[in-house]
Amino acid sequence: MTNLQRWLFYASLFALPYLSIVLGTVQTAFTSKYFLHIQLLPLLLLVIFGIYSVWTVLYRTLTFNDCPEAAKELQDEILEARKDLIAKGFRFRD
Repeated sequence: MTNLQRWLFYASLFALPYLSIVLGTVQTAFTSKYFLHIQLLPLLLLVIFGIYSVWTVLYRTLTFNDCPEAAKELQDEILEARKDLIAKGFRFRD
């Protein structure tokens, strides 16, 4: 099962009961009493998902670890690759 299939399955698990309530197929005292709340449920879920997404991005950005050793190693590999390319006749625009 791909991620798309999994998310479509989850969306259908929410959408089918939601649509049956909103379109009036299922009517109970509970759904009649809280009909406005049920209608606004997708908007609330979207807002909660947005807050979670922003929080996750900010948290992971603020706790991102620097790795000076890896940066130095990468710079050395870049210099080595440049020297190798220059030896093979490549000219840089520097």
